Amino acid sequence: DKAAGRSVMSSLARLATCNLNQWAMDFRGNLERIEASIREAKAAGCTFRTGPELEVTGYSCEDSFLEADTLAHAWESLAALLASDLTDGILCDIGMPVMHRNVSYNCRVVLLNRRVVGVRPKVCLANDGNYREMRYFTPWFIDPTSPGYGALEQYYLPRIVRELTGQRTVPIGIFAVAALDTALAFETCEELFTPLAPHIALSLDGVEIIANGSGSHHQLRKLQTRIDLVRGATAKAGGVYLYANQKGCDGGRLYFDGCAMAWVNGECVAQGSQFEGLDEVEVVVATVSLSDVRAFRASFIARSSQAASAASIPRVEVDFALTLPYADQLCSAPSRPSPPRLHSAMEEIALGPSGWLWDYLRRSGQRGYFLPLSGGADSSSTAALVAALWGRAAPSSGPDPDLSPSRCLREGGGHVPASGRGAGRGIGAVAVARTRRRAARHQAGRLHAARLARLVRQGARDLLHGVRVLRRRDAGARGATRRADRLPAHLHQHRRHAVCRLRDVCGDGGALGRRAQRGGQAAARDEDQAARLRRAHAEPGAAKHPGPLPDGDGVLYGAADAVGDRRRRDDGGRLAPRAWLRERRRGAARLLHKVRLLGRRPEPDRRRQQARPQGVPRVGRTRARDRGARARRRRAPQRRADGRRRRAARRGGHGHVVRRAGRAGLLPQGRAVR
Repeated sequence: DKAAGRSVMSSLARLATCNLNQWAMDFRGNLERIEASIREAKAAGCTFRTGPELEVTGYSCEDSFLEADTLAHAWESLAALLASDLTDGILCDIGMPVMHRNVSYNCRVVLLNRRVVGVRPKVCLANDGNYREMRYFTPWFIDPTSPGYGALEQYYLPRIVRELTGQRTVPIGIFAVAALDTALAFETCEELFTPLAPHIALSLDGVEIIANGSGSHHQLRKLQTRIDLVRGATAKAGGVYLYANQKGCDGGRLYFDGCAMAWVNGECVAQGSQFEGLDEVEVVVATVSLSDVRAFRASFIARSSQAASAASIPRVEVDFALTLPYADQLCSAPSRPSPPRLHSAMEEIALGPSGWLWDYLRRSGQRGYFLPLSGGADSSSTAALVAALWGRAAPSSGPDPDLSPSRCLREGGGHVPASGRGAGRGIGAVAVARTRRRAARHQAGRLHAARLARLVRQGARDLLHGVRVLRRRDAGARGATRRADRLPAHLHQHRRHAVCRLRDVCGDGGALGRRAQRGGQAAARDEDQAARLRRAHAEPGAAKHPGPLPDGDGVLYGAADAVGDRRRRDDGGRLAPRAWLRERRRGAARLLHKVRLLGRRPEPDRRRQQARPQGVPRVGRTRARDRGARARRRRAPQRRADGRRRRAARRGGHGHVVRRAGRAGLLPQGRAVR
């Protein structure tokens, strides 16, 4: 009875998720960070640890995923984990690529006690935005006719793992790990964002813990989307949801913002940092109560009715308990829920790029960044990001001396500011110096222009002064030239100096003369280009107008616009082809309408004929008023045609004339009257 009571009370489980700052194709460094996270999880007393997506190889390996060496080195790293005692007493979820039947899959490999429990491939691949997973991997096929997610297949382990574990095959597919006290299953990144996410079917089948290994890059306000999805998944179906993510720059242009989380029944019980801290390994530990999960689901009657008829997910049984021992549970309590922490948009803009700059700087081996400043908005923003970087990575705030910028830059001989404020002062001094040099260049340009204008004004004043003197001396006399020859010598010299100065400034060899010459050449080039465009878009050669016909009466003078509207043409150019074609179409429509009016005969009034029965003659006399009305209706088209003819004659036209209606006559383009 005491043992039974202990089993009922054993509901507390301590679980770990993590943020890892992995590097693409850095197998040794990635393995060291994975090992460090497992050690921290074991030191905290955790029985389960999950990690980011493709943590063994790094997420951004791109086309290297298509090489066999990448898969081989990934299995070598996994074999190193199995060869050590790190997996003893803890269930580990590792992300890595796996090839099954010559098809590459993005997988989660589950390890326990130096053995491989199973391989879980990814079902939904991210292939939009910055993601191109379908270039390297294939989604796991699920037969829609099979219940659940289909049956499991057998995966043949590589030789290096077979020699360590003694296993030949392990199950591969969508499964849940059935422990002695609970059930645990897995999702991978994009599957959380899909409408029919796997966690729905898993939770209905009784899975209480779901782990999601993700490789989600930073995007402004994207963390809010993740939080909403995880909150909705656990608030509606209940359960424990662990989210792991990569952190930092892994060699490409993307920055992964971490923020590992643990949620229970729609409440956040643990959350890692999104940008804070430039460390490479961050483990988030949460103590959860499985009794709360079971009570939440049992009280939701609608959920229970759906779960009773839900499809069963294949189970892989392990002889292992995820809950804490009874003695540890007596001195433990579940993690208290708290609201999730979110940065403002401005904080994300400052912290995300500065973290990317720091990772790229320390891993590329550079001594620093060369920061050109022009004083504009772009360079000022970049300087602010660099200042934010130094404020975060200063030696006084660095958590790990091996990662501090003092070590990264002092080994290369670079200067290291003592703090972020010192770096900001240095950046400000450089910016001020560059701004002063730029202002000096502008000032020199303004001085040169002012000097040139001053010379022009001085020359103009000198010339006007000489002309005025001459006019005053020659006023009232006709012999201006002879009197100018008798001017004093200093006035002649003054006038010659003014003319020479103007010639030097405004002539062909002067500054203004050269500028005017360049402007004239540019204007000539523009005029030539415009002439070529006019010739290219000129109207096709139209036949000359034949003139008025001998027997015509000038009915369709206005219809001559079909050939071309002279009033809308300029003197030397023609209409553009599109406008020309539009005019032709409009004129042709007007011409056709007028011809139809002229050639139309009065139609009989069929309303009365349809009203009386067929075969019955009309009886009675037609009144004179009716006869007059019919006559006026017959003459109406002729009157309208006469009016149009008179208006066309008054407007004038190209001389197009047709014969009267009823006689065949020539029209433009050789058409006859209908």
